[in-house]
Amino acid sequence: MEVPGKKLQARPSAADTTYCQPCEQDDEILPAEAFCTVCKEFFCSKCASLHRKQKISRSHNLLDKSNMPTYIVGHEDNHGYTEPCKTHPEESIKYFCSAHQTLICGHCAVQNHRSCHADVISDISKAFKDDQEYGDVIKTIARLFEDIDLCASDVKKNVDVVAKLGKNEVYKLRRYREEVNKYFEVREQELLKLIEKTKHMDEELLESLKPKYTNLKSKLEEINVKLSAEENNIIQLFIETKKAKKLLGGLQNDLADIKKDNVIHHYEFRKDPTTERLIASDTGLGTLENIVTEPHKIASASESDHGIKGLTVQGDGTRENLGISRPTVGQATVDLTILRFTSAMVIPMTSPTDNKDCHLSSMLNLTGSRLLIADSNNNKVKVVDMQTNSLVSQISVPGQPWDICLLPRDRVAVTMTLSGVQFLATGGQLAIGDHFEVDGDCRGIAYHKERLIVSFKYGKVAVLNMNGHVIGQIERDSNGKELFQCPIYLTLVCEESTDFIYISDTSRDTITKLDMNLNIIKTFQEPSLKGPRSITALGDQLLISGYRSNNIMILDLSTGQMTLTGKKEGIGKPLFAYCFPQQGKLLVTEVFNNSLKVFNTIA
Repeated sequence: MEVPGKKLQARPSAADTTYCQPCEQDDEILPAEAFCTVCKEFFCSKCASLHRKQKISRSHNLLDKSNMPTYIVGHEDNHGYTEPCKTHPEESIKYFCSAHQTLICGHCAVQNHRSCHADVISDISKAFKDDQEYGDVIKTIARLFEDIDLCASDVKKNVDVVAKLGKNEVYKLRRYREEVNKYFEVREQELLKLIEKTKHMDEELLESLKPKYTNLKSKLEEINVKLSAEENNIIQLFIETKKAKKLLGGLQNDLADIKKDNVIHHYEFRKDPTTERLIASDTGLGTLENIVTEPHKIASASESDHGIKGLTVQGDGTRENLGISRPTVGQATVDLTILRFTSAMVIPMTSPTDNKDCHLSSMLNLTGSRLLIADSNNNKVKVVDMQTNSLVSQISVPGQPWDICLLPRDRVAVTMTLSGVQFLATGGQLAIGDHFEVDGDCRGIAYHKERLIVSFKYGKVAVLNMNGHVIGQIERDSNGKELFQCPIYLTLVCEESTDFIYISDTSRDTITKLDMNLNIIKTFQEPSLKGPRSITALGDQLLISGYRSNNIMILDLSTGQMTLTGKKEGIGKPLFAYCFPQQGKLLVTEVFNNSLKVFNTIA
């Protein structure tokens, strides 16, 4: 193979010599000392040095004289072979190994493919353009171009989605922060007003006492003057002394009344445990939740006015859901059926201002260890601290309180039998709020999405708005038959993301399940349960007090089975049963009992 860059045949003595191609263009004949594998040119030593210095070619690979080829790839004698072999750069690819599907040069064929069948490319490529393989490659290229364009379009869309997503979530976060700020501003103003109101009451009281003790002191000074004036007249002194003695008894009584009235409110601001936990939390306000989304669907995620579906900030939502914990079927909780109860203690529930024996008709756990209890006989709502096991405060209400439900923003709603529904603030000290009247003897109560579900003693269940207006009610079936006889307690349970109402009918010994449209779904009855009263939910189980059967029943909502408990523990005529799982306790109130019974729970 004697193929120089351009071989000069004019000098036979130089037949095997390769010359510098750039110099040859200038009719200067110089022997080649190097070969550029990129430019495919031979260079003399001077041209090679210049080639190495030029910016455009300084990175090119130059082969020295001992390693450079003896011909230039691409010469007319090479039959169109222009692709150098990667393994042997001085050789051109001329063959195709069908066994390895590999392009090879002559050196490769000898060294690595001796046992293979290698075709000469110039022979097999003549009709290649009409072959299916070439057509498939062209089609694949076209499809790949389309796919790349689609991918580029998706990337562009995702750029817009990323921008909108960040903007929308920041908007939601800041909007929620504004709601939180507003909530705390309202709470601060409420507390400030309460402090100011209490302070004003105490100031008015003390101001009213000033003229009383001033007048008392004046009368006393008058008596003292009269006695001093008659010191030299024994007879008159005797008379004045006897008169003074009678007056002093009245003055002492007046002073005792002043001392009795001289009672001010001692109060202090206490930090809310829930707020304290929020401040200490690393996830306060909310978290950013990653949603797994298929890559090809990201760009087409549906958008709302102020947010994109699929990515949510935890805690973002309507204020009505804050602070409301509704038992959910299936959530991890204690299994009440395996618990055994041992009597631990009783907490006295009477106070010096009570006029009657207690009738503890309802219980509700507030934040921390506080327990709210309705005392219908004494027209009071009382607060028990389960850490100290003591009655810590109370508030008088304008009627007989029966049942209590939790509302958003540290409030509760209390049914007042014949006096409607009373709202109380529970953030600090209990405080009287708004009130509305209802038609009938209202008993059980629950809260659901700015609505109150209320049961009435004489057979009615109604849904009211927060102002007391009736939205819907159920009393009789289509045949005019009474559906309930005495439904005095109810509770709300979420089953597989659907809310249901459970009602105890103490006269018919039944537990009835209703949907939120007040349609009856199912009725449960068990011979061992008589006179069901309170009904509270814990996970997928209902805790039911059997007033006439002197027991506690557990209704498993997943199976519909009822299990008896509590009778052996000495529970008699229970009014209300409440499980306090945080402390492993069962709390029970009984008729004609001025105490709250506390049972330890043992698995």
